[in-house]
Amino acid sequence: MGMLMLMKPVSDDFVASTFDTVDEIIRQSNRRTTPLRTSFLQQSDENRTLPGPLAGFVARHDTQALLAFLLVLTKASTAPWETALPSSVWARALGAELPRSKTAGSNMSKLWRRLENAGLIHRQRYKRMARVYLRKEDGSGDAYELPAHAKDRYLQLPAAFWTQGPDEEHRWYLTLTLPEIAMLLIARSLGDGFRLPLENVHDWYGISADTAARGLHGLESRGLIEITKFYKKAPLSPVGYTAENRYTLQSPFGPKGRAQSRGIRA
Repeated sequence: MGMLMLMKPVSDDFVASTFDTVDEIIRQSNRRTTPLRTSFLQQSDENRTLPGPLAGFVARHDTQALLAFLLVLTKASTAPWETALPSSVWARALGAELPRSKTAGSNMSKLWRRLENAGLIHRQRYKRMARVYLRKEDGSGDAYELPAHAKDRYLQLPAAFWTQGPDEEHRWYLTLTLPEIAMLLIARSLGDGFRLPLENVHDWYGISADTAARGLHGLESRGLIEITKFYKKAPLSPVGYTAENRYTLQSPFGPKGRAQSRGIRA
């Protein structure tokens, strides 16, 4: 009669955590920063400024899909700009409570579909996994290539977004709200001391003034952005002056060491 082998439960000390998983993804990417074309935030058409795909994530309150896209963009760091990992690994990296859940595959499949519908990735089946290919950040569905030409305006997302946080038990990508992440990306596309009239944010980025204000003031409350108020004489103003906010990112996302870029409408 054969012996029945009983498997002892694996100690939590030997199970990779969310942070272990995202740290390994960042390590394998060999990137200190990840380039992201500003067309993801804002596009131009015949002298008009149009919102980029970021506005859709904000409108749908789809934080998980935005994080997944940014993580794929970081992981797929070499040509042919693709990556494949088990669904449970992606889910764990994105902070899912139960990475071994049977629903991990279904949830990730739905998430990939949303990114595919947005024209940001393409999927193929590979060894019971989804092989994810990057597409251009503008949502056109065009094949991805690394920003390199003069026409490619892009921002750099520091790895600190994934690997650091307000304390040892938290990371910025899981701590920041969706409005804060959106405004962090916009701020990274601009220089130190940038101005951003809230009444123009919707036309420029497709994000409401209220959402932008929540994002900026949330970043300020976390010490990630400094807001400086400037006053100017305004003889026809009821109070005789006007006030304007200027914004500068703080560590670990700034200051950037350069003034506001002239090439983006803000």
